Amino acid sequence: MSHPEAQDLPLEVLAGRLRQLSGLTGKTDIQAPAAAFPHQPFPELGPDAALGDDAALLPPLAAPLLLACEGLHPALVADDPWFAGWCGVLVNLSDIAAMGGTPIAVVNSLWSRSPAHGAEVLEGLRRASEVFGVPVVGGHTNLHSPYDALAVAVLGTADGPVLSARAARAGDYCHLLIDPNGDFRGDSLCWDAATGAEPARLRRQLALMADLAADGSVHAAKDISMGGLVGTAAMFCEAAGCGLSLDLAAIHPPAGVGLEPWLTCFPSFGFLLAARPEQESRLAERVVACGGLLQARIGTFTAERRLVLNQEGRQEEIWRGEAPLTGFGALS
Repeated sequence: MSHPEAQDLPLEVLAGRLRQLSGLTGKTDIQAPAAAFPHQPFPELGPDAALGDDAALLPPLAAPLLLACEGLHPALVADDPWFAGWCGVLVNLSDIAAMGGTPIAVVNSLWSRSPAHGAEVLEGLRRASEVFGVPVVGGHTNLHSPYDALAVAVLGTADGPVLSARAARAGDYCHLLIDPNGDFRGDSLCWDAATGAEPARLRRQLALMADLAADGSVHAAKDISMGGLVGTAAMFCEAAGCGLSLDLAAIHPPAGVGLEPWLTCFPSFGFLLAARPEQESRLAERVVACGGLLQARIGTFTAERRLVLNQEGRQEEIWRGEAPLTGFGALS
């Protein structure tokens, strides 16, 4: 039995229907990112590497690869689209840096309810790509979506030692490395130390993590994520299979910022580091030489698998290893 839609149509009718095919007309949304990003991110590879093909051609890499991906909070994408685009790049660059890596390229997937909203997201993506010198090489764009959403991924390399969170051990010092300059973004808990900073300083700070890995100042690290300092500390402990005793007196928020928001905010540059006690002075020297960052020893990793806060002789447990958090625990 033939399908009724399969009947032969006059050529002009068939052509008219094909011109209206959503799979064809929807491709015009791609004009927005085509107008936002440079078309030849790696000129040394010639025309084959120009954007517009089905996949991006990247330079050959000899080092192990790192791949990070983040989905942005829907409220951020809807309410602050430029910053969502900026953060989509920044958070992934931080994830690559947390492993001691160097970023190579960015891809994104954007769903937006209007071209105007999508343009703001793409402008934030473009600006971050430009500031940090990491090209956007592809992605997906839908500017007629029933919702707003953004996901971004970054590919990087690990040219030297990898800073896996699993490498932390009991007896290591836990250091906070953070950029205290800036302010909260609106009413959110996003600490923005980057959008108004000089690009050269931002690139230098982001490259610091790979430098710390290379010279052995640090051997384990974790990027401070949306869980804030405390949530990240718990994930650090879970991955390493150990505990962490944090000293709240060693954590100094910027002027005018309370302790709780500083413990729970998402900083534009913030890491927890694990270093042996004998590495402490070298770590401090490297951070001072980089400039603009706050580094402080805020605790010690312990054998007992629990996260505790200490303040004025009192102690409160935040997390215990018997209760999985992410489910990615230490390898046996």
